[in-house]
Amino acid sequence: MANYTINNSAISAAELNTLNNQYSGTVDATAVSLIYGSAAEITTVYASSGFSGLGNESVILFDSHTLAQLKTISSGTNGQISLGNSSVNLSGSSSDLATALTGNFSNSYTGNITITNSDYTVTQLKVINNVTSGTITLSITNTALSGTASNLVSALSGTITTHTGDITITDTPT
Repeated sequence: MANYTINNSAISAAELNTLNNQYSGTVDATAVSLIYGSAAEITTVYASSGFSGLGNESVILFDSHTLAQLKTISSGTNGQISLGNSSVNLSGSSSDLATALTGNFSNSYTGNITITNSDYTVTQLKVINNVTSGTITLSITNTALSGTASNLVSALSGTITTHTGDITITDTPT
């Protein structure tokens, strides 16, 4: 069978994956406004190239997620993401963490974050810091940072445990 068009506005990720496996062509999911299921099932949907029309739907996860899953889901939709567990601790590179945490979450993210790389940026720290109320631990604390006073404050305020690197302010603080 070639292509298939979904007419349901709400559909489980398991059903989407079944349709994707059943049809050799494209599964048109333009009508879908809500996808629900496990993190693994939803990740499979967004990792597939067999769908068209996805990207603005809301997502409801029924279980906990990994960093890789959250990164794929956050990159896959601009819609609201309801996490099954918003207190999952995440550990990884600042790039992966910032991408994963740019999603439009329905609840505050409360999990602790561990940044494992040494080349984190002010922009990445700002994204991560603005999203979580959990502790942010820098595995490498002496990375030099540069940015505007406002961006540096946003990047380093909140729950970052320790930063000992040089800081360069690139504007006149107000």
